[in-house]
Amino acid sequence: MNRWIEPWYVAYAILGALASGLAVILIPLVVTGGGGGSTVIGTAIAAQNVGALTAPFWGGVADKSKAYRRIFFGGFLLIGLGFLAFTLLHGAGAWFAGAFLIGLGTAASNTVASLFVVEFTPPAEWGVRISWLQTFNAGGSVIGMFLAGWLAPHAGTLIAALLVLPALFVGGRGLPVPMEERLPRFGGMHRDTLARLVKRVEPMTASVITRIHHPRLRDFALLGPAMRSAFGMFLAGWFCFSLAVSAFSSLYPVLMLHSFGMAVSRSSTLIAIVTALSIPLYNLAGRMVSRFGPAAMLGVGIGARAVALLGLGVVALTHLASVSVVPAVILFTLFQGIWPLLSVAANDLAAVSAPFGEGAAMGLFNAAAAIASAVGAILGGVVADQLGFGAVSVFAGLVALGALACVVPLARQHFSAPESV
Repeated sequence: MNRWIEPWYVAYAILGALASGLAVILIPLVVTGGGGGSTVIGTAIAAQNVGALTAPFWGGVADKSKAYRRIFFGGFLLIGLGFLAFTLLHGAGAWFAGAFLIGLGTAASNTVASLFVVEFTPPAEWGVRISWLQTFNAGGSVIGMFLAGWLAPHAGTLIAALLVLPALFVGGRGLPVPMEERLPRFGGMHRDTLARLVKRVEPMTASVITRIHHPRLRDFALLGPAMRSAFGMFLAGWFCFSLAVSAFSSLYPVLMLHSFGMAVSRSSTLIAIVTALSIPLYNLAGRMVSRFGPAAMLGVGIGARAVALLGLGVVALTHLASVSVVPAVILFTLFQGIWPLLSVAANDLAAVSAPFGEGAAMGLFNAAAAIASAVGAILGGVVADQLGFGAVSVFAGLVALGALACVVPLARQHFSAPESV
């Protein structure tokens, strides 16, 4: 096992703790503690997602300059500056800038982390190495989610900024040093293969897998014919689904507090535990997708999340949580725990339903999710400010039903899941 693990993987675990753990919980808490409303929270999360969209830029710079180490470390420094902005500054402008820096740095370090594998190891080892890389990232994310709920918001952002230092120290151990004569091997075929290798944690921002195949300008020229095909229906459904999930998840700790009276320490522990328990389910999800088809299983996953979101809305609006919080816990467990099935099915359906190459399909798939996530974060905040947090869950559930309506017709068609890689 040790031959597949490098010391710098610990730095990637810290990156998971920062970007997919601490930021998810602490950004909403700092904003609301500073007097910002839900719309400001949503806009800050949207700014983080916009920063994450710079992954193609960092990948291009790395390919041309071979400055992998500088970009990797620079990404951590940007994340540290972002968390320091939340610690030391106040106001919407500072929060937006800090969130953008966190997303920007995450995109830089994530993109180069994948390149450290595919540029410097044999192709036969990529699957195992990236699987371990994502396992470290997932573990860090779970630990970050758990810790964030037990820290005072500003203390938490300060600790997050300081965590960059050990990441820089550990990250310097074992990182390959590129040779000037080395030729890039990160071609389109390799991106297509890696795009579906491992999807261990639902990312709030860019991750090594969800951004490993970036949309290119020529991909968008294919949108016209794509929207008249089964892939177009899938893409519309995934856009609606990503919007719905972002509207709910961007407000998670504040929403759970106001809707169900669940303290931040408990809600952060809940999401950490459910996420950790769902990680081993990817193999089962893969078998189910292979047996029943990706479209059918995607419909099951979206339907489960729609039910969970609408159920959470009913519990919140009828104040059932004042009697028992158990229904909210069960419904959220369904919401979060179904992610492995959704991830595997969606990635496979994107690959097999497109009327063109898999590379363009994965690029458009990731672009739709990224744009929808930014829009959904803002809309969720607006709904919360205007109608209350209970209405956010209902809104997200109804949009998820719209996504289901797009996917159900695809389940009647025969799509074969691609072979595992």
